[in-house]
Amino acid sequence: MRYILLSAALVWAQSDLQALWAERDNPEKAQAAIRLLESSLAQNPHQPQQVVQLARLYYLLGEQTNEKPLRLELYDKAYKLCRNELAHQLGLSPSVKDEELVKKAQKDHMPLLYWGAASIARWGKHAPFRQKVQARSTIRLYWDRIMELDPTYFHGGGYRFFGGYYALVPAITGDQDVNKSREMFEKCLATAPYYLETKVLYAEAYAAHPKVRNKELFRKLLQEVIQAQPGDDPDYAPENRLAQRKARTLLGEEAELFEAE
Repeated sequence: MRYILLSAALVWAQSDLQALWAERDNPEKAQAAIRLLESSLAQNPHQPQQVVQLARLYYLLGEQTNEKPLRLELYDKAYKLCRNELAHQLGLSPSVKDEELVKKAQKDHMPLLYWGAASIARWGKHAPFRQKVQARSTIRLYWDRIMELDPTYFHGGGYRFFGGYYALVPAITGDQDVNKSREMFEKCLATAPYYLETKVLYAEAYAAHPKVRNKELFRKLLQEVIQAQPGDDPDYAPENRLAQRKARTLLGEEAELFEAE
């Protein structure tokens, strides 16, 4: 009888999680899903699919908060969660160096590798300047490996990252190149034109870049995002809805973004 009750509770929890996951762009629903996943992983920590789901939820919450310390904390939690599970899946110590960990990752490990990479990249974007520069080599390590394995993973994720990277990386690193930025964004759009976050980042990182200042492109990209249908695919529809909210916010900040023009 106890086994039947536990099984029923598990089914209900999974049903709740599926419903919450479908609305993860809502911070309250995301937090409720996080609680379910954290509870599940506390009992059985090595469930790669749930680890990736939890990391994505941390990441999305980080995208939606204006509290910088909380945002950095959420991105860091997502990165460490994926990193530790990737190490486990590869039979490596949690203290393994990133170089060895990333080198041994294969296509089968892309979900963990990608969301770990996405999270540390987002952390680097919002970190203080010195930490941003210090983290660059680790961020490149992860993303260079993703480009080797599959740059089209998660709707052109590798191309999307480098579109933002070449525009936003500090000039002191020598990597900043707005022409490469545009090239990567165009490759990403050719791969997955339906994934709206690409156009948001394209507008923010490239079109509004001090070396570009292309208001026409900025407005065009963001209007296309706002007017698009977010779709109903559970893998990206919530992210598309969030991208539309970001696009509206960015359009409202146009004067500030281009004020030095």
